[in-house]
Amino acid sequence: MDNLLILDKSVFHGTAKDKLIKFIECHDVVLPHSLCVECAISQTEEKENKDPMRLTNKLLELVKNGAYAGKSPDTIVKEERSRKAVIESLIDEEESQLMREAILDEETDLEKVRAECERFHKPIVNFVQQWADEYYKNICKKEMVKEFRAEMNNCDLVGRLRMWLEVGDVMKDDILDTITDSGSRIIFKDGWEWQMWRLCIAWGTELASKRNQSGPSFDNYSDLPNDIYDIYYVSHLSQASGLLAYDNDLVEPLAIAAFPDRDIFRSIDDVPFRYCTCEQIVTE
Repeated sequence: MDNLLILDKSVFHGTAKDKLIKFIECHDVVLPHSLCVECAISQTEEKENKDPMRLTNKLLELVKNGAYAGKSPDTIVKEERSRKAVIESLIDEEESQLMREAILDEETDLEKVRAECERFHKPIVNFVQQWADEYYKNICKKEMVKEFRAEMNNCDLVGRLRMWLEVGDVMKDDILDTITDSGSRIIFKDGWEWQMWRLCIAWGTELASKRNQSGPSFDNYSDLPNDIYDIYYVSHLSQASGLLAYDNDLVEPLAIAAFPDRDIFRSIDDVPFRYCTCEQIVTE
């Protein structure tokens, strides 16, 4: 599907439902599995914009009006490993249809949703933290502390992430061997699964550099589980044309560094006419 757009949680939360519905009616938009999960497991129920039932209802309304649900990471990995080829589409047609016909169940087992997500994310979180720890130790061992601090000061985040991505690409075979040894087997290494690992490892290298820069004040990877959710959105640019995201701390810079030929939009208002599937752009 040409001109496919990925919706990040920042734009999802920051855009009124009615405005999003009008946009989706004239654009091909995928709601990644991470967005669906983060809506369901939101735990700040006292705030209207963070209430899980309200968020899930908003998401369902978008799907009912033409948005597509994205495949879960488990589904993507299983398909790629069985096909031994890049997945044909990140869109889950079956799940999208089920959501369009669904009546929201107020008794959704949120603990089960959290457990399924943790099962996929935990090995990645553990590996990335281990990678960052070892990378930091090597910086110290090779007496490159000052060199890396200079790099942090002289290069912006996008530039650094480009370098870390290149490091991961050069070390790809060794990294895959290490991941296999850790119990997370990768059978097909050129598809989405590698892209996800590649992005996460680049972020882990950035965390090692931040640790080197900040020293004892480093926060010990406390935000890493949430970072992996954010990286999942970026990974979809392996097959999409654009990403709707307002996050200049991770999502935007990583997307620009990893996919320089893709479009990143901070708002639905920034999306050009060529992405529209209708004869006229729908406005308020």
